[in-house]
Amino acid sequence: MDDRPSRTLGHDAAERISAGCYGALVSASTLIGLGTTDLALVIAVVALTNVVYFATHVFAYSLGDTSTDRPSRIFLHHLRVSAPMVSVTFLPLLVVVVLVAFGVSLPTALLWGVGVAMAYLVVVATAGARLRGYSALGVVLTAAGAAIVSALLISAKLMLH
Repeated sequence: MDDRPSRTLGHDAAERISAGCYGALVSASTLIGLGTTDLALVIAVVALTNVVYFATHVFAYSLGDTSTDRPSRIFLHHLRVSAPMVSVTFLPLLVVVVLVAFGVSLPTALLWGVGVAMAYLVVVATAGARLRGYSALGVVLTAAGAAIVSALLISAKLMLH
């Protein structure tokens, strides 16, 4: 018999965690390729890219939803629960803007922005694994997997520039 407390992660919470992880990956991978541009374009490209991915995510989830609700309610539901895909963009962009404002070069600020997005991925993925009731080993493996993905993306950023 399993002595661990039973944990359930509701469908909405699971979708929020998924959207947050996905948004962090989209933000980081977009920031990776923008080292030779100006700050205004970085902000526009990263924000627009995440909004486009968000829209396609909401579209796909709305089409695949098996709820018996009206299509408009399904669409609004997925708009609401998928919002972390866009909101996760704010902190990495804020870090880039603040660093550039303090005189840090844009490529260096972008690397820090990628790092912040990847730290967010590790934290959210680890919390998600914990909320799902994964064993301690499962939580550690999830954190390690997210950290490896993060390290690979940051390495790609360093190799590209």
